[in-house]
Amino acid sequence: MPVGLTPGQYSRFQVHKIRPEDMASAALLDLPFNDGVQIRGYNTEINEPAAQVVVEDFLPGSEFSWTFVHDELQYGLSGAIDIEVFLPPLYSETVKTRLDEGCVYLFPAGARMHVKVLGDEPYRHICICVPNPGYPFPDAESMTPA
Repeated sequence: MPVGLTPGQYSRFQVHKIRPEDMASAALLDLPFNDGVQIRGYNTEINEPAAQVVVEDFLPGSEFSWTFVHDELQYGLSGAIDIEVFLPPLYSETVKTRLDEGCVYLFPAGARMHVKVLGDEPYRHICICVPNPGYPFPDAESMTPA
């Protein structure tokens, strides 16, 4: 249904409860453009036109780079990473920091990051991608089919 002058779809109200068993049963996925690097993650019920919310693990010992084509908020649930973020438009502005449980942060569209996972546990975090990029994560096992 059109909204104002812009045609588009409405997103629906959704709720997802994070359950440890969903990540325990999630498959490993190859991270594109990072040979030999795998992540683990799953879609939540919040997979609407406005946003895709994914719970994701970066595995111990992993080191990789990624570029964001959308704005993305993340919230750290457990584990720790060292991260360097290169900001557009010229990528000459950089930020280096450590992220761990309880950190919330924003990657603006076009940002490039380099991540190194610290310690012996995964870095588990929630990703809120705006707008929904349609990443092909499997649905959480606990989700009820529509």
